[in-house]
Amino acid sequence: MLIRYSCKDMGLNCSFVVKAETLEEVTAKALEHVREKHTNDFNAIHSPAQIEQMRQALARSTRVVAG
Repeated sequence: MLIRYSCKDMGLNCSFVVKAETLEEVTAKALEHVREKHTNDFNAIHSPAQIEQMRQALARSTRVVAG
């Protein structure tokens, strides 16, 4: 079983998809991608509270998929 995240599920016009065995791994990779590629979309994310809000949004945009 894999966890999957895609930018499209966050409402972004981006084809980025990541799959991993844990939500933590998916979240870390997705946050890295968002910070690198979507700074204009999320340029106000700096504080720990804002980062936590992004983590929660990412968690809502993940899906369990067949491995």
